[in-house]
Amino acid sequence: MYSRDEIKTISDKLINMAAADAVEVDFSGGERSATRFANSTITANMVQFDRQVSVTVYKGARAGSASTRQFDDTSLKQIVDEAAAAAERARENPNMPPLTEGPQDYVPVEAALPSGVNFGPAERARMVKQSIDVAEKKGVRGSGYIPKVYQTTCNANSKGLFAYYQYAEAGFVLTCRTPDAGGSGWAGITGVKDVSLIDAEHLTEVAANKALRSRKPRALEPGRYTVILEPRPTARFLSLMMGLFTARSAEGPLSRTYFSGKEPGTTKVGEKLFSSAITITSDIGNPILRQSPIGVDGLAARPTIWVEKGVLKNLSYDRQWATRQKKPITPTPTGSSLVLEGTNMSDDEMIKSTRRGLLCSFFWYIRAVDQETLLNTGMTRDGLFLIENGEIVGPVQNFRWNMSPIVGFNNVTAVGRAVPIHTGESYDGPGTALVPTVRIEDFLMTSVSPAI
Repeated sequence: MYSRDEIKTISDKLINMAAADAVEVDFSGGERSATRFANSTITANMVQFDRQVSVTVYKGARAGSASTRQFDDTSLKQIVDEAAAAAERARENPNMPPLTEGPQDYVPVEAALPSGVNFGPAERARMVKQSIDVAEKKGVRGSGYIPKVYQTTCNANSKGLFAYYQYAEAGFVLTCRTPDAGGSGWAGITGVKDVSLIDAEHLTEVAANKALRSRKPRALEPGRYTVILEPRPTARFLSLMMGLFTARSAEGPLSRTYFSGKEPGTTKVGEKLFSSAITITSDIGNPILRQSPIGVDGLAARPTIWVEKGVLKNLSYDRQWATRQKKPITPTPTGSSLVLEGTNMSDDEMIKSTRRGLLCSFFWYIRAVDQETLLNTGMTRDGLFLIENGEIVGPVQNFRWNMSPIVGFNNVTAVGRAVPIHTGESYDGPGTALVPTVRIEDFLMTSVSPAI
């Protein structure tokens, strides 16, 4: 998309054009495309090509920035002049951190594989055809989304930094509905750099079977249940507590979180806060995820253990807070290398080991209830099933739930196989992770939901 040499030429031009104490350049650009299908028919093929370069000019303790999407010399000179003028008008910042100096030793990764780079409308159409064939055979209607992202980013500066990164990833998600709209099922995989991991036929089989099995659900009373969360709801639940890992929020005098210690300025690093089944890492060099080797301010990212067998091991430090606390800079546990470690246990094995519980396919409309405790509320949908004596005995009417991930991940009693899936609401953003199926005890279902 944008070669290293091409971006190096642009960044060098901008740095050389500026008469300043220091200069920083940020580039992002590439392709975002997707195919949508509904009621077993392709409804849209979309593609967006975009690019932007920004320059920040530093003059003493003042800084100014400007950006453009035009890369001719006149446009580049214009944003340098605009940034310099903004720096002249800016207030001095006595706590301005220094720029990262020199080349960094990045972990080598292959994030832009040919299968992801070349994943175009024709390849996506073939997946849709495979999915539609299965849906028609099963007597359901499939609607889905197949995203593709191929992006280049770079952070360079006048101190010798040149942090160039390119990645490509894709996904396949769909919902199947029965013709009478009485049954619905979801399945998907997102954030994979190797497109061969996407099996559209199998995913459609899973979604279609859920739809067929979810008709005429049984009504259960609200209450506390053992729940088995498939990877997508587990990922959404995990995302609710990622903000806790910021050292500034845990140590800062004006904020207190679950990771804050008893005394001001202290933390719970080293304490057991979650189930022994929970290990969370940032796994740079993972063969499945399109992980970035570039961390905060262009520094080299390194594999980091955040939680190990339930024990909090590390917090993330941005440049300013690390300098203040005299700690090394560490990135936040989000983005494209987050791993909630799994096991070899299959979903079938987890179900067989469950005396009574609920199998949950999907969470939606999650909203915060209490920020301090991270209590959230949401609803189940697209397949909720009752488990009794190790077997799925039938569909259950959907519930609204109220739960905090702090409590939930302390109540995990089983962990399955991890798969790539996005943690956020979108399926083509930066938050890809490896997330397994998990079993959580005492999950609070507060009321019945009319969702299908």
